[in-house]
Amino acid sequence: MHEREKQKSFAEAGEEKERTLLGEIFSFLGHNKKWWLLPIVLVLLAFGILLLLGTTGAAPFIYTLF
Repeated sequence: MHEREKQKSFAEAGEEKERTLLGEIFSFLGHNKKWWLLPIVLVLLAFGILLLLGTTGAAPFIYTLF
């Protein structure tokens, strides 16, 4: 009977909607209680956004911030 429950939960997991990368990260943080990683993830995300904006027309406005 235990094997049947495993198969059922496996089938249900296969039908779930896929999560995005950001959703997976927050799920990991919540499940493993690693909330101290959240500031690191946010700083890396902000740095990545600044790098992307630095190659666009918004670059002169970003350079005035520093």
